Amino acid sequence: MHKYLDIIDHRSFLISMLCIIVTFFCIYFGISYDVDLIIFSIAIIFPLVFTIREGFRRRQFAIRLLSALKSSMSAFYFSLENSTRLSVEEKLDVHQKVNTLSETFIEALKKKQDVGIDQVREQIREIYHFVDTRRDSISGNTLLKVIRLVRDIEEGIENLHGIKIHGTPVSLRAYCLVFIYIVPFIFTPTLVHNLPTHPVWLVYSLSVLHGFILMSLYNLQEHIENPFDQVGLDDIKLSEFQFQVTELPEVKPLVPANPEAVKNLGDTDQSKHH
Repeated sequence: MHKYLDIIDHRSFLISMLCIIVTFFCIYFGISYDVDLIIFSIAIIFPLVFTIREGFRRRQFAIRLLSALKSSMSAFYFSLENSTRLSVEEKLDVHQKVNTLSETFIEALKKKQDVGIDQVREQIREIYHFVDTRRDSISGNTLLKVIRLVRDIEEGIENLHGIKIHGTPVSLRAYCLVFIYIVPFIFTPTLVHNLPTHPVWLVYSLSVLHGFILMSLYNLQEHIENPFDQVGLDDIKLSEFQFQVTELPEVKPLVPANPEAVKNLGDTDQSKHH
């Protein structure tokens, strides 16, 4: 049931009440006229369909970018993890940096305002510095591959940030909202004119239904507009695109694996000394 109520908000009730009030005045004062509604329908439906389609395209493009970003992060980490010249501590440091970068960027996408992107860029700079200071420990081919992957990570992050802060035209969406509130004053008198002998409840129902559908489509477009905020049902599941590695390199212990052998060896040395 929640998925059907997700697109209902205060604007839905406002347009419904407006339709009821306009219908009441049209019936009470006998206001009716016959107007061709095709032009007005095009003036609303076309912008709504355009913005919904563009919002859906942005969502699908963002999914492709997130998939590529996660793939680049994984490839970058595994390229350094397989390096024999890097120590285990350095590999763990790489994992921590990439994991922190992924978490910080995902949280920055969830926020409505442009917050957190500077911290993400600083973490990318730290990864660049890590690679640059270990050029001697990374072979030539691997170094070129790693630098290219870091650039792919940075490019993917900037593309996703651009999608977040640049949506569909705000003026077009404002135009749609204004016309949705105007429609009852145009549609309802025509409805009263075309249904003079029908029950009154039918006129009320059709008027409210028409306004409610238009507002629901507008709310649907608004939810798709930001697919990162984790509010709407159609939002991108960002947790699926977070960098994750189940197995990490293990740091070898500095003590022998068999402490009893060390103890026996120590006892033998002491007996020889005596």
